[in-house]
Amino acid sequence: MQAHEYLMQQHKREVTVFFKNCLKIIEDMKADHDFHYQKLYDNIPPEYHSVLNTANHFDDRKLSWIRKRILDGGNESLRNFASEMENFSVSFIFK
Repeated sequence: MQAHEYLMQQHKREVTVFFKNCLKIIEDMKADHDFHYQKLYDNIPPEYHSVLNTANHFDDRKLSWIRKRILDGGNESLRNFASEMENFSVSFIFK
């Protein structure tokens, strides 16, 4: 494998790992939000449930939007790096 291809492959792998971890974190945040929101919902009088539902900003639509932003950012980073690397010739000297 040539040095340039190796470098590109390693970079792609690391960026992919990073944004997958970002997705895991946001999913953990959503689960935590839902857990605590449900506790609040269960412990307030029913007449306030509509107010609580209105205030719930971290719904599935918001989660999808955040996931898309993370994936778009990761993909943009990969594209930008690949484009920038076209300006270089890479070689390795192994010791």
